[in-house]
Amino acid sequence: MEKHPCQYGGFLNCQNFFCEYGHSLSEILHLCSNVLENISKGDTSQKIEIKVQRYAVQRLIDSINKLSQEIEDLINLNHELAIGICEHFDVLRRLHEGDFTATASEDSKIEIVRMLGQLINKQKETFMKFISDIKKQDEEILHLYEQQRTIISSIGVAIIVVEEDMTIEFTNEEFESLTGYTTQEIEGKMKWTEFFAEEMFEKMIEYHKLRRISPSLAPRQYESKLKDRNGKIKDVLINVAMIPYTKKSVASIIDISERKRIQEQLIHSQKMESLGFLSGRVAHEFNNILTGIIGFAGLLHTKIEEPTLKNFVEKIIDAGERARDLAKKLLTFSRKEELGEIHEISLNKYLKEFSDFVRPIIGRDIKLNLHVPEEEIFYKIDKTHLEVILMNLVTNARDAMPEGGELSIGLKEIFIDVEYSYTHPLVKPGDYVLICVSDTGTGMDEGTKQKIFEPFFTTKPKGKGTGLGLSTVFGLVRQYDGHIHVYSEPGKGTTFKIYLPVKDRKPKHSIKPELLKGKETILVVDDDEQTRGFVSSFLKEYGYAVYEAKNGQEALELYEKYKDEIDLCLIDLVMPGIPGIEVMRHIKKIKPEAKVIIMSGHPVQLKDVVSVEKTVSPEEILLKIRNTIDERE
Repeated sequence: MEKHPCQYGGFLNCQNFFCEYGHSLSEILHLCSNVLENISKGDTSQKIEIKVQRYAVQRLIDSINKLSQEIEDLINLNHELAIGICEHFDVLRRLHEGDFTATASEDSKIEIVRMLGQLINKQKETFMKFISDIKKQDEEILHLYEQQRTIISSIGVAIIVVEEDMTIEFTNEEFESLTGYTTQEIEGKMKWTEFFAEEMFEKMIEYHKLRRISPSLAPRQYESKLKDRNGKIKDVLINVAMIPYTKKSVASIIDISERKRIQEQLIHSQKMESLGFLSGRVAHEFNNILTGIIGFAGLLHTKIEEPTLKNFVEKIIDAGERARDLAKKLLTFSRKEELGEIHEISLNKYLKEFSDFVRPIIGRDIKLNLHVPEEEIFYKIDKTHLEVILMNLVTNARDAMPEGGELSIGLKEIFIDVEYSYTHPLVKPGDYVLICVSDTGTGMDEGTKQKIFEPFFTTKPKGKGTGLGLSTVFGLVRQYDGHIHVYSEPGKGTTFKIYLPVKDRKPKHSIKPELLKGKETILVVDDDEQTRGFVSSFLKEYGYAVYEAKNGQEALELYEKYKDEIDLCLIDLVMPGIPGIEVMRHIKKIKPEAKVIIMSGHPVQLKDVVSVEKTVSPEEILLKIRNTIDERE
């Protein structure tokens, strides 16, 4: 070992603290070991401050100090990185919890921490913009919902949204008013079937199911009967559509009870219009005839001196004057009459009478053809309704043939099969009565055909038509669950086909005359001499003995006298003095087992009373008498 120039003896003997040779090598090494041990523990605060001239020792000291500094720097870096990451995680936590005031620091000396802060802030801005857009969209949706709800609530039409299981999901105030139920009672708790009359269930449930298979299979609009909270039935018009991408449907419901009443007025108006036209033609021809009758009878009256003949002529003049008054009444007739209960009529007979009725109206330049089957077809329909339907169609046909042509009226029974029903969803398979009215007139194009049943649509010149004729026809046909179809082409005429469904078909069998005959005694009571005489005549023809009475008092006197001989009483319902029902009660007091039939000029339903219409055929009256006497009725 090289001896160092220390005056005190080198490493081992030098007592000078400031002498570089004042520490032994072993002490320096111990010191270095202590510093390294502290560094290993993470303590970099101690530094070796001594300087030595020996190169190896100084290099060791410098390396230890450098290592200490680098480790200290590394520890500081890790500390700063940990703090930065923790701060960023705290910002992310606050953002996740909805505190969008938190902002990540971008001032870190560590580039990755700084970049992470920048990324978090950028994502925060993007997220804030996304949230702002969502809030804006939510506000717009909310506003749109409020607008739609306000529109639906104030539209003046009842609206409901119906689930696939028929539960009502939504209602508006109009539906509440219409039904009497509150929204809280309805929504999610009640099914729409609870609001409609039972006779409508089958049809409406079928439409509900078909609409969810394919909307085109069910009608978008139809009429029904709604039942409110108090059980009151209201006529309603329903428009239904499917809500896209759901199995829900939305329906608007309009109360048309008032419209129905107005429709009755329109029917009456149409009837008056038809009768007005008819009465003008009839009165003109009738008055021409009466003018000659009354005029010549007047002349004859002045020429005759013989009292008996003069009296006959006076009766002719009186009858003529009465006929003239009748013609005047036809012209002024406008009183609306209550329509009686519909009853079965022979369509063959009615169409024949109607054809004779309209021949003079349509003019000589139009040929009228009637096609009816030999076998009688019976149908329950109000004659007034049938008259309005046919008069409107015939009048339109006449107007479509200003230069003449052919008008055909046809009648037949048909069966509509399932295949036809598929292409015409409103028409159910089954038996129908078909009434066809066709002409060889100007015809219609497709655009006109689409609108002809709309109210107030008319192709006639201004002032020549109301535009209500065919809409009235359409409404009347629908009242009988029927359908009307039109076929037409320009220049090729028009054909209207009316399909009336046959319900409760009862085949009509011809009645054998021998089954109607009898030898019993009948008391006929009627104040009208002609009716009484007519009924008595056909009763006698069929072998019955007849007593006649012109009022209730006379009937009671006859019955008291011949009660053991009289087998049945045929009594008019409406008579001056004692009404028919009271006469029947007095007779029952005289003889409790007495058989009585009440006659009426219109359909009546009286409890525990056998009745018959005067307007039916003699055979039906005889059959009623025979069944009553034989106690089959």
